[in-house]
Amino acid sequence: MNMVPGGWKIDVKVNKNLSGMTLEQMSLFETAFRNFEGAKYTPLLYIGSQVVAGLQHAYVAECRLISPHPVEPTLVKVVVYLSSDNQLSISQISAI
Repeated sequence: MNMVPGGWKIDVKVNKNLSGMTLEQMSLFETAFRNFEGAKYTPLLYIGSQVVAGLQHAYVAECRLISPHPVEPTLVKVVVYLSSDNQLSISQISAI
């Protein structure tokens, strides 16, 4: 299957509990959030990738706010951008 710029390629191996998420997919997510403060994000599903000026990777993640008072975790969609020169950044976090 050829990747079309701007189109999402859906990865059918999405459940990390079934060993569907690769080490590279986990590593990209964890590296992008390495110095993130205020919340803890845990990847649950790898959705797929999108060719742009680089490569975007989409995930479903659990978000736990770091707070002195208990807060229920929420599900979010996270998009991690990997530039053509291998720089990682978080390009989107949105509630599901």
